[in-house]
Amino acid sequence: MSYPYKVSAVICSYNRARFIINAVESIFAQDYDRSLYEVIVVDNNSTDNTQELLEAYRQQHPGYNFRYYIETNQGVAWARTRCAQEAKGEIVAYLDDDSTAQPGWLASIASFFDEHPAAWSVGGKITPRFLTGIPDWYSKYFFGLVGNFDQGPRVKRLTGARYPCGANMAFRAEVFKEIGYFNTDLGRKGGGLLANEEKDIYLRILAQHHEVYYLPHVEVLHSVESNKFDRNYVRRHSMGIGGGERLRLKGQSVALTVKLLEYIAKWGYAIAYGIGFLIRGQWSKFVMLERFRWWVIMGFLNPAGAG
Repeated sequence: MSYPYKVSAVICSYNRARFIINAVESIFAQDYDRSLYEVIVVDNNSTDNTQELLEAYRQQHPGYNFRYYIETNQGVAWARTRCAQEAKGEIVAYLDDDSTAQPGWLASIASFFDEHPAAWSVGGKITPRFLTGIPDWYSKYFFGLVGNFDQGPRVKRLTGARYPCGANMAFRAEVFKEIGYFNTDLGRKGGGLLANEEKDIYLRILAQHHEVYYLPHVEVLHSVESNKFDRNYVRRHSMGIGGGERLRLKGQSVALTVKLLEYIAKWGYAIAYGIGFLIRGQWSKFVMLERFRWWVIMGFLNPAGAG
């Protein structure tokens, strides 16, 4: 199949007017032939001035391959699906609206797919850019909260234990034709914090025996605001992990039981390795780690409360 562009760089946005143009600019600033790619933003019913900023940007840059759309179905899975549907590139590369693509992002993605025909998806390094102080309870167990994704300095094939994160992931367009789009029952919707739409699509890719890779040199910076450390936000985020998994496994009674037992076991493990925090006098780290594991279980038992 012939594609007008090599890459469609796509961004889903919801009420991130303060970041969205920076994200778009970080793509157009890449050292990569602009005739080979397009940039698409899907605004998922933002109530701030995101749409006005996007329209102004479009008018100010008539020579750019830039488009934006409004997706009225609320939810990140709907927005990510709309991105894939509107994309005209051979590769669909996702960047979050509060992230900044680093130099070489586009070129490295395109060249890896060219050099590895069996690769159907790749994900890159996500480095948090903290815009506020880090609380004393923060530890490596909360990397997912701030979008930190680092699988080491070498290219590696991912087989399911880890999978790329939405702020920095790319697919061959054929993926969506073969396995479908993102599961719209999962993922964040408006202010809700359900998760696992990324996990779901990656497990479907792997089930078809396609290859997925981690590329450490394909990096983005992810802005982390103070609200990410609000304890109510952490609770809802943690419950969203469990709630998303419950919905992903809906109707699979054996898998649901196994997952619940796994979560309970992880809570037990957290108590065990959390003792290290207590020994070092880091009580707040111990408490938040145990709460995190408990909230995941609560979300799994009550997905409605997680949304």
